[in-house]
Amino acid sequence: MTCDIERRAFVSACSASLVAMASQFAVVSTIQARDSGASKRYMTSILTDEYSRPIRVAALKPRINYLFHYPYVATPCLLIDLGRDIGGVGPRRSIVAFSAICTHKLAYPAREVSFIRFQPDASSRSEAERIHCCADHSVYDPALGAKVVAGPAPEPLTTISLDYDHRTDALRAVGTVGVEQFAAFFAKYEFKLALEFGGAAQRPASGSVRLQELTQFCRNVAQC
Repeated sequence: MTCDIERRAFVSACSASLVAMASQFAVVSTIQARDSGASKRYMTSILTDEYSRPIRVAALKPRINYLFHYPYVATPCLLIDLGRDIGGVGPRRSIVAFSAICTHKLAYPAREVSFIRFQPDASSRSEAERIHCCADHSVYDPALGAKVVAGPAPEPLTTISLDYDHRTDALRAVGTVGVEQFAAFFAKYEFKLALEFGGAAQRPASGSVRLQELTQFCRNVAQC
């Protein structure tokens, strides 16, 4: 009888622990999603450096533009560590990621130039810590789920859902939240993407994707 009671207590404790862990992930997802819309799961892709080593959050620099491609080979995303708790992921809940395809006319970071980027400091056209697309001056707030705060953009940027592994200090992209622009993006830039990525542009991202500073990927980053 005593063994049965101890066994039930052990199972109950384990169940409670699992529920608590699941709740922690659910809270992060809910905060990141804000009111952006439905979530969609894609292949899990760990963020790595140029040598395919998992990126450690401790190595990221706050308020810098980082770029990776997800959930497809040719679809660019911005990752930003705002250095303060904004309901994101990481030890300080400071890290967020969004599709870098502007929802107005689909401007995006290409090898030649990027018209969209995170702007750490204020300019004549927007406040500090905004994602600003210089093509037509759409402005998004990354601390509020990339909500549109100025300009003609009709929708927030698509959120890229991230998982953080506290044991390894690594990040993984796992899906999206909100309205996606991928189909329109592939249709508009089919020829250009074919030149840059060949037949791989619309392939799903692999189990690892490279993270690098935006300035390492783009020859020019527009300022406005």
